[in-house]
Amino acid sequence: MGVTSLHHVTMRVRDPVASRRFYQDVLGFGFMEIPVSGDFIAEWEGAPAEGALLAMQAGDTFVILEPPLEGTAPDDRFSERRIGVDHLAFGVDAREDLERLEGALRGAGVKTAGIEHDAVLDKDYVAFRDPDNVQWEFYMAV
Repeated sequence: MGVTSLHHVTMRVRDPVASRRFYQDVLGFGFMEIPVSGDFIAEWEGAPAEGALLAMQAGDTFVILEPPLEGTAPDDRFSERRIGVDHLAFGVDAREDLERLEGALRGAGVKTAGIEHDAVLDKDYVAFRDPDNVQWEFYMAV
């Protein structure tokens, strides 16, 4: 099997409106809306009853935001201390991207240590947590 890329990541978010605002206003992601209707809903557990899923593209990878499944506790938060995804890391081509990201995060009051250096990979990166407590990292790709 020849895997060439990560096609998509789907994230359950507690509040899709707040999450969209965070990803668009703070990180500058552009989301497209994927309409949800009839047959689609019947085939996909967890799809919203109406409206749209939100998707953005990062290189070849799509990031999709979905509302919580029915029965999810209203105060549920992500924890890397459970089995599953620990964090997400994306690559950027220029240090200026990390600098812009750091400024946007600080301007929005998002906690970050700023631009850090990963000695193991010998790469600079910025780490922070989204509204659902998922850790995101943006690394220099080169």
